[in-house]
Amino acid sequence: MFKNIWTAIKENQLDYTNFLFLILNPLLTGCGLVYYFQNHDFNIWILLFTLIYAILTNLSITAGYHRHFAHKSYDTNSFVQFLYLFIGASGFQGSALKWSSDHRRHHRFEDTEQDPYSIHRGFFHAHVGWLFDKKYVAQSIQAPDLEKLTLVAHQHRHYLLWSIVAGYLFPTFIGFLFGDALGGLLIGGGLRIFLTQQSTFFVNSICHYIGRKTYCHKISARDSWFVALLTHGEGYHNFHHKFQIDYRNGIRWYHWDPTKWTIQFLALIGFAKKLRTVPKIEILRARLSAEAELQKRKGLSETYLQELREKVLQAQLKIQAAQEHLQSFKKEYAKKREELLVQGQVYRMQYQQKLLELKSELEKAKIEFNFALQQWRCLELAKV
Repeated sequence: MFKNIWTAIKENQLDYTNFLFLILNPLLTGCGLVYYFQNHDFNIWILLFTLIYAILTNLSITAGYHRHFAHKSYDTNSFVQFLYLFIGASGFQGSALKWSSDHRRHHRFEDTEQDPYSIHRGFFHAHVGWLFDKKYVAQSIQAPDLEKLTLVAHQHRHYLLWSIVAGYLFPTFIGFLFGDALGGLLIGGGLRIFLTQQSTFFVNSICHYIGRKTYCHKISARDSWFVALLTHGEGYHNFHHKFQIDYRNGIRWYHWDPTKWTIQFLALIGFAKKLRTVPKIEILRARLSAEAELQKRKGLSETYLQELREKVLQAQLKIQAAQEHLQSFKKEYAKKREELLVQGQVYRMQYQQKLLELKSELEKAKIEFNFALQQWRCLELAKV
């Protein structure tokens, strides 16, 4: 850690603005909190506000800076964009424009020399060290689509104003309303900023260092349920790097991904649209390929693995086809429903019979898929 900082100083590459803020904010906040708790009664309302504002700060980074601005995985309106930009600025992680440009470069050049926070330069560098080095911080902005957005451009040009107002002045004002301006400044401001920064940094460090490579073994990104808990779902990082256009990171029902749920809620109330997803068959194909890679290393036959993998994929395609056929039939019936009702009971019975046949077809496809998947899961016991 100190070696990297010392090298940056010797090469005149130390970014003093980032360095001083990332050191002084937690240091001054810590000293201030010692004084605060020695001379003030604890205010539960300040803690409640801080928790809510910290959650909103992280969501503005994950749902806003990351999935909306950087990856364009869904569309939203100017009001939601303003909230993302204002609350996101309170996290002191840079403007949405700069953040998105750096992140797109990270994806484009992952694990190479051009990756600004490559894990191959060390855990500390990926976590926070890159922010101390001008070589990585001062890279040109390459996000022409975002530069055209008025709010994004304004936040970038006046980022210091946005961040100070949202990061320190707003929490101080809320604290003042609760009769504790100092608590608002120290806890709702400085402490919240430090904690939300570290949780975001964990995605760049821990999620490229520890975890499962569920969908692709060729990249350093990994899935970490622990980081997902800290970052509203961003910890499913191997999936994200494999399918970065998808608005979801946690695709299972049990995956902790409040960012995904927030986007779905925005869509439900009409504030988000064009939610982009990767087809199930593509996700399944990637997962099976990653698992097959592990099995090949254990000595299993590549031909046998390919045969089983194709069986699972074909079964999945049958389910998809059966579901589409069933939905198509239901839509067709809905259009002719009044006509069929007039024609009488015979036609209704024919509809019910056809509906049962299609549902049976779907159930058979699911059984075939589950059987094929079970064979795949038993690969370690297979004799080849």
